[in-house]
Amino acid sequence: MILHQAVPPDAPPDEQDVLEQVGAVEAALIEAGWRTRRLAATLDLAAVARALAADPPDLVANLVESLPVGRAMGVMAPAAAALLEALGLPFTGNGSAALALTADKLATKRVLRAAAIPTPDWIEGEGEVRGPLIVKHATEHASFALGPDSVVADAAAARALIAARRAQHGGRWFAEAFIDGREFNLSALDDGAGGCLVLPAAEQVFDPRWPEGRPRIVDWASKWDPADPIYPYAMRSFALGEDDAPLVARMAALVQRVWQVCGLAGYARVDLRVDRSGTPWVLEVNANPCLTPGMGLAATAEQAGLGFRTLMERIVAAARPCPGGPSPAPPHPRPRRAAVAFAWRSALEPADPQRIAALCAATGVFTAAEIAVARELAEDRLVHGAASSYRFLLAVSDAGELLGYACYGPTPCTESAWDLYWIVVHPGAQGAGIGRSLLERVAAAVRAEGGTALYAETAGKPAYAPTRSFYARSGFAAVATVPDFYAPGDAKLILRRGLD
Repeated sequence: MILHQAVPPDAPPDEQDVLEQVGAVEAALIEAGWRTRRLAATLDLAAVARALAADPPDLVANLVESLPVGRAMGVMAPAAAALLEALGLPFTGNGSAALALTADKLATKRVLRAAAIPTPDWIEGEGEVRGPLIVKHATEHASFALGPDSVVADAAAARALIAARRAQHGGRWFAEAFIDGREFNLSALDDGAGGCLVLPAAEQVFDPRWPEGRPRIVDWASKWDPADPIYPYAMRSFALGEDDAPLVARMAALVQRVWQVCGLAGYARVDLRVDRSGTPWVLEVNANPCLTPGMGLAATAEQAGLGFRTLMERIVAAARPCPGGPSPAPPHPRPRRAAVAFAWRSALEPADPQRIAALCAATGVFTAAEIAVARELAEDRLVHGAASSYRFLLAVSDAGELLGYACYGPTPCTESAWDLYWIVVHPGAQGAGIGRSLLERVAAAVRAEGGTALYAETAGKPAYAPTRSFYARSGFAAVATVPDFYAPGDAKLILRRGLD
């Protein structure tokens, strides 16, 4: 089971990134021999508990990074791990205690300070710390609300900005001494013996074209907004020289100490800055860092010779067992999900466009614009009937719930080619064979009308890896790739299945 937070179709890029991660993790686990399914979590943890109890998984990959409470996103994320612990289910990554501690930057700093681990001085309100200072949210990560104005000259300016940020965003804010120097991220993996393996150090390098006077920090725009002029100017580099070896060793030793005092397990990332004298300072600890390939932890694992599948196998091997129980079993073929009672229907009803939109949204994969297109095609069929170019096949439960659907039609200006525009199965019904049945019924219908080939298009980004795997298992082969079609780095793949 891959557990992740529900992501609205119109979520900002730092939240949409979760779906990239889920797709990549799922593809790696399938390749490693696991049968997988997804579960999107909200604050309705009772519903999550019911879903887990209905079909208990052998293992849960816990990718929950946030559970929104009003304007707060990260503070409730540890509740997912606490639920898994209460249910006695083995899961990957850190336990609820470590997640709760590191989700609160101030609590983490107090623990580090008590253990004599260097962390910059800070103020929450009154008090004095020598400037410059940087103002941060205490419980939000992913460079939340960090911008060029986040670095201020002195404590008075910091208090003013804290008040302004609190009024705008809510929550708790603080200011810490700004370490004007080099910035590093060091990731670590559980070594299976109570300690950790520290992966190669990654340095955040700021391009010489970085604007004069703009603080050299990885703020929200430089991390998430491709339209911002500075987006290309903050880069990750592993090109450290021999002269850096003593510094890297010193930082690695700090990470190992942080691992122990924060009670970390599974995998984590520690962010540090090095001042002009060469002293490293621990800024933050991320006990549930992103696992998207090419990013953060996965990129550093590659530097250590660990491909993404190997990385996931190592994370699974270190999964937290249920209290008092055995470690997770190795992957084995899981029985198919119990058959779901449903009926096939090809005629659309007036309520179906909304049902289709809701089904697409429930997957957590499609954008708002894509969902709108799915709805429009159904509306076209209702308005024009048999004259419409779009055909539909729906799988509807005995209770009237739409479990899955396909939309297809003849390709204009061709003799016998057909397009499969949409094929979607509700996450709660996946694993019961509905998707494969939909596809085979569509293929049979197309063949009966003289079609000789069925074409499908899908995206190349990691979130669509399970979709590409489904098509490959169903007889489709890629015949063309259009680079950067949907977005930079997101290609369109054109797939074909012969029907002769």
